[in-house]
This record gives sequence, structure tokens and C-alpha cells, in this order.
Amino acid sequence: MDIRNLIAVDLGASSGRLISGQFDGKRVLLKEQFRFSNQPVNVNHHLYWDYLKIFQEIKYGLTIAQRDLKQIDSFSVDTWGVDYGLLSHHDELLFAPHSYRDTRTTEVKEKFYQRVSPVKLFLTTGNQPDLINTNIQLFADIRRYPFLLTKGTTFLMMPNLIGYFFTGVKQSEFTIASTSGLLDAQSRDWNTELLKSLGIPKQWFGDLTVGGDVLGPLQPNIIAELQLDSTIQMINGVGHDTAAALLALPIEEKDRQRAAFISCGTWSIIGRQTTDPVVTMDAADAGLTNEGCFDGTNRLLKNVTGLWIIQELQREWSYKGMMIDFDKMTAEAKAAASINSYIDPNHPLFAEPGRMEEKIKLFLEQTGQQLPKNRGQLVRVVLESLAMVYRKTIHDLQKVTGEPVKVVHIFGGGIQNQLLVQLTADLTQLPVVAGPVEASVLGNIVSQLLVLKQTTPDHVVNIMNHSYAVKTYRPSRVESFENRLKKFEMLLKQEQDLDLLLEPKIEMG
Repeated sequence: MDIRNLIAVDLGASSGRLISGQFDGKRVLLKEQFRFSNQPVNVNHHLYWDYLKIFQEIKYGLTIAQRDLKQIDSFSVDTWGVDYGLLSHHDELLFAPHSYRDTRTTEVKEKFYQRVSPVKLFLTTGNQPDLINTNIQLFADIRRYPFLLTKGTTFLMMPNLIGYFFTGVKQSEFTIASTSGLLDAQSRDWNTELLKSLGIPKQWFGDLTVGGDVLGPLQPNIIAELQLDSTIQMINGVGHDTAAALLALPIEEKDRQRAAFISCGTWSIIGRQTTDPVVTMDAADAGLTNEGCFDGTNRLLKNVTGLWIIQELQREWSYKGMMIDFDKMTAEAKAAASINSYIDPNHPLFAEPGRMEEKIKLFLEQTGQQLPKNRGQLVRVVLESLAMVYRKTIHDLQKVTGEPVKVVHIFGGGIQNQLLVQLTADLTQLPVVAGPVEASVLGNIVSQLLVLKQTTPDHVVNIMNHSYAVKTYRPSRVESFENRLKKFEMLLKQEQDLDLLLEPKIEMG
């Protein structure tokens, strides 16, 4: 068959990339075409995404890709979840989309939960209540800007907002909408009762697309401006980056519900695929949430801290003149003996940047644990603690679903830390399949191939196996395994009574 050139526009909360995927019928070959910074902008104490810059950078990236590839068949956008834009009656963007890190939702938290309780919110939507969720963001916007009730006519999540401005077609995609906390857990459509309770007009929301669709050709003015081929198609593919990543995993359909997955980067997402949302109190108490897959099935998952603490240690040490890269940090940790001391990486103490080594030692002191004697032991404490969190979350997933996990698939940039992956295998006592690093990008490309009918779901695994290599880590025996698990479980209960405060640091002038 002819080679197909497809572009994945992969937008993250710190950068955006355009990566081409050349498909020859058997495999996908990736190449980065363009990368740009994507940072929220602080205006009058509120955080917004620089949407016009994002749109312009994507346009520029397409021109670069066109020069390199000569022809682009299609492109699609995947992003982080929860953020959105509102269009006016004239289909103009009413204001720049807020960042999920904006604090306006804290002002309306009490009134929001008077309208709908946290428990009811989980049981009806399947999403864990959170101040970053779309539902409370929209509630805050309406209270701050009442004119939206008369001016706002169309609600679009970020990838669909971008799709509209490229094509003039308004569509809402299921996976990205499933992060909003605005869907009904049973019908998997917009939750009209919740919208009414929150005072959000139902007419803002269009039909949901499951399994993707062709949005169509680009608007003529964009074709003329960028001098692109008029045959290029924009695809409403898999809109959410984690849902995209699952499409790229080499798991046969019959095995998907026996596998757990870990998206490993600065943050980690741990979950498993289920047929339907799991909206029990056990799931709520375990901190699990439900989001959609490209085929309409469900992701039951939990967001936890990933390599953030390791990244902060590296940054802190570099400021002190210790230029150490991640490979050396990992090598030192691997060579260090385990001291069987743990932190809770999800404790609020570790959420903010700065003084990370001091915070780790404070946590260990306050919980009566042995302190590391060197840098390698310190890094090992963090990595073993992360693996413990992974193990506990997978245990919770098994308990809530009543189904055993037979294998763990781990993907993303964090899989380059081989010690963490091996520790995950050891502490879960499960085989861990690592790969690919570029899971979201590959899944974005796969969704385009499926929409364009260039492949079928039963051929995807074969294509992925030809596109990248995976490495399987087998569990090894862990000394005093049961005692380690009990210690970590007790630690999580004990920390609730801790008052972990750092003394303010006085800078000498």
C-alpha cells in the first residue's frame, strides 16, 4: 500500500509537539517535526492557556511537517483533560481557556457542594470530586460571569476547540469529555440532571462522538495561509492523552481486562480497563476514578505522584553545584542497599517544589524511620516508595473489581528508569511490560488509522509489535516481602496524625 503520513498533535501542560507517523501497512515510524512551549499565563491572579499561541504554533508545525513529508494525509489532537473553551453566538471564543491550576474554584467550593454532594457526584458521574474538574470550573465561571448564560452557546474541550477553529466543525469526543465530571456514569452521555443542578445550560453541549470521526478538510483561509494541500483531513481521534496511550499498548483484546497499566512520567496514572464504569463506595474510598476509552469502554484509574520528587532532587542538587543526571542518580540508587524506609509520595508535603531532600528526611524522622546515609540511598527510598504506591493501587484495583491482575503494562518517559520498573515488578510480584515511551503519540496515530479505515482493531497489536520493542521485567524475590508491605500500609495510616512543617529558611544577606 502507499505510505500514509499522519500527524499527532500531542499537547501537554508544559509543551506541545507535532510528531509524524509514517504508516506502510505494517508499522508506524515516528519522527518529531516540531516542539513548542506551553505554559499558563498569569493575568490578574488567574491562570489562562495562551490559546492563540497554541493555535498558531500548531499551524506553524504543520507547515514544517509539510515541507519535510511533502504530503500530510491527516492530523489529530490529544491533550490533557478537564480544560475547555466557550464560544459565543457568533462562534467566537469568549475568553482564553483557564488552566486547571487556576484557583477560582476554591472560592465556590462550598456553594458547589451545596448543590451536589461529593458522594453523589462520584456515584452519578464516576469521577472523583476535585477542584480541577470541569464541572466546578464551569460553575465558577457562571457565577463570576453571569453574561455567559446569554452569550455562551457552545462548550468544547481543548482538542475539540482546536478542531473547530481548524475545520469549522463542532464535535465533542468521548474520551476527553469523560474527564469533565459532566457525564452520566450509566448512559455515558451528558448528565442533564447534574447540569440542571449546577445551573449550566444543556444546550451548550453537542452530541458525543465515540470511536472518532473525520472532521473534514481545513477551512479554506487556513489552507491558503499555510499553503497546505487541500486534501489534508483533520480527524476527531482519541482526544485524551492517556486514552490515546492505551490504544498503543500491545495487549490483545481478550487480555485487556486482566492487565493493569501505569503511565509513568512526572505524574503517574495507574488503572485497568473495564467494560463499564465502577461506581461503588469501595471505588470511591480507594480514590479511583472512571474515564472513557476510545471504543466506549472504561478506564478505572488513580492519579498519583510519579517521578516529580526525583526531578526536584535533581534540580535542587544542580543548584548546589552537583551536576548529576538521572542515569547517574539511578545507578547510585541501584548500587545502594535498601534501608527499608519509605515516604508517601502523595503526601502534601511533597506537592510543592523546593527543599525536597530536607522534606524527605523530615518525613522519615517524624515517622521514626532510618535515614539514608548517602545520595544513592535517598534516591532508592523514593523509588521504592513509588513502587509501593503502584503496588497498593493495583491491589485496590483488584479488590474493587474482583478480578485479578496478571500483568502490568508501563509506558511513558519514566520507563527509562529501569530500576523503578524492576522494583515495580518485584513489589507487585507481577511481570511488567515496559513500552512504548511515546504511547500517547502512537495511540493518536492509531486512532486516525482506525477512523480512516486503514486498519482494524484486531490488527492494531500486530502493527504496534512491528513499530517498537518492549522489555518484560520478571519479579524477583524480595527479602522480608510481607513485612515491607505491612510497614508501608501502617505508614499510610500513621501519617494522618503527622504535622509535617518545615521551618522557614532564612537567607543571610
